[in-house]
Amino acid sequence: MFRGAQAQPLQKAPPLATTTARAITDAGNTDPFEFDRLDTGHFVLSRTIWRDGRRAVQGALIEPERFMAVLVERDFRRTAVSRMSELEVAYRGAALLQVRGAQRDRGLADTARWRGDVLYRTRLSPPLSDIELAFTIDELPAGPGAALVGWLGAILAAVLTGGCWLLYRLGLRQMAASQQQQNFVAAVSHELKTPLTSIRMYGEMLREGWVPDERRASCYDFICTESERLSRLITNVLQLARVSRSGLAIELRPMTAAQLLASVQPRLAAQIEQAGFVLDVICDEAAANTILRVDEDCFAQIAINLVDNAVKFGAGATAKRIVFACYRHGQQAVVVSVRDFGPGVPKDRMKKIFRLFYRGENERVRETVGTGIGLALVQQLAAAMQAHVDVINREPGAEFRVWFNRCEAPAPAGPLPH
Repeated sequence: MFRGAQAQPLQKAPPLATTTARAITDAGNTDPFEFDRLDTGHFVLSRTIWRDGRRAVQGALIEPERFMAVLVERDFRRTAVSRMSELEVAYRGAALLQVRGAQRDRGLADTARWRGDVLYRTRLSPPLSDIELAFTIDELPAGPGAALVGWLGAILAAVLTGGCWLLYRLGLRQMAASQQQQNFVAAVSHELKTPLTSIRMYGEMLREGWVPDERRASCYDFICTESERLSRLITNVLQLARVSRSGLAIELRPMTAAQLLASVQPRLAAQIEQAGFVLDVICDEAAANTILRVDEDCFAQIAINLVDNAVKFGAGATAKRIVFACYRHGQQAVVVSVRDFGPGVPKDRMKKIFRLFYRGENERVRETVGTGIGLALVQQLAAAMQAHVDVINREPGAEFRVWFNRCEAPAPAGPLPH
């Protein structure tokens, strides 16, 4: 009747067992099956049969472990309920078995261990109605829309994380820009205040007659030098304002490289002579006759800014020289360079120095003059003329190079550089 059960007669049958069994089928009374548990832990399934006033007992002795494994546990594990709940089997309140979805524990429990909320409680059909099944929630399964909700949650988390990261980066950038602008304001204030103070002082000395006649010429030269320095600073600031507001309005026209150098050389010579440097102009023959499309004013401002930068950072050099050179590079490019003999540019700053307002020093402790807009303006002016600028280190010093593309249009005749 039961797989794995060991059936044993509880009372010896009469000699005519076959006849008696047939008679019971034909007539007599049969009591319902009864299910009970012995002190040894075994289950007993039995019933009483009455025939002609005689009592006979039929039954089976059942091993509880195999009985529960076949009757309950095996079928439970085949269902989807086992993935979300645990099954606890009890007989008249005494725990018999706990079955978990992930692993199986078939040992008999001494006491009931109800864990979690009860999902469903029921009893087996008679005669096993004393066996109670309790399903407790272990893990609720994901619904049909769980995958979509999971993906939406992951996307939302990624968007929020990315947004926070972008806001953080934007905040850092704004803080850096604000600091650079503050440094720029401080630098411009310093660069304006120093020459203005000197000009005012020398002007008052000349007005009051405190300067001897033999020194008046040097005072006038100093006032002119500081005025030109102020003029360059104001020109850079105004040019930067025009670039930031509405872009550059430039007029490109064909000129030879020799004409360009000749047009800017007198201004550079005066600037370098006032700083106590020597200017070396070098232009090879191939580059001198090459035609370029440039804006003469933009080129002059590029050259002045590069020379001004070379003077500042070459002030401590042993050789007080500035090399202003022009040479061909390949068939299509012409390079105009300005070299100093100072300490050079650290490798980690070679790209940063062309950023607007960038300075390697804080304005409170800086040792070199400047506003942080000269090289940035050089890069913007070069880009407006379809050229580009870079920097390389020499031994010693640094060389700033502006790369122009040649054009085939004829250029007007002009003077050659000395």
